[in-house]
Amino acid sequence: MSDPFVETIDSWTNFFMLTGSVAATLIGLIFVSVSLHIDFIASVRKDSDMNTMARQTFGDFLMILSFAFIFMVPFETPMGVGVPLLILGLMMLARTGKLWLKFARSRSSRGRAFTSNQMLGRLLIPNTVCFAIVVFLAIGILHGDTRYLDWIVLVVIWLMISSTINAWDLMLQVADMKREKEQQG
Repeated sequence: MSDPFVETIDSWTNFFMLTGSVAATLIGLIFVSVSLHIDFIASVRKDSDMNTMARQTFGDFLMILSFAFIFMVPFETPMGVGVPLLILGLMMLARTGKLWLKFARSRSSRGRAFTSNQMLGRLLIPNTVCFAIVVFLAIGILHGDTRYLDWIVLVVIWLMISSTINAWDLMLQVADMKREKEQQG
């Protein structure tokens, strides 16, 4: 006798194989980029926009990879999928909440690497919406409800797009800052 929950989760295998592969590749490229500029990146203040954006972008790619791991486990149960999703969703919502507080305290763009619109549109809003959806999905899955599982596509695509754009912007920002530092002497 087949289990409808397992069949539904299994039907997502190809999607999560692809997203996991893409996320792992992009994480690897981030490591290469960081290693090429480690001297400069290590000199950036830990509380800077660059550091915040880099950590969150890296974390978002890790979350996509984690989703792939969770959904690729064979013969999953509602608890086996729901609990990890709930923990990750709540953890990332809490982390994003801290970023909202940090952002609210320092709304001035003076001395910032990224504009307020970049911080809101590429980091805070996507992460808040995506991880709230993950928590919602996790609660449903814990009850054996997979009706809204399609929403995970929105989460993965939005996180992937915003994280890729953020990684690109970070790379360009590091290059600009290195060039400015070299010109100053």
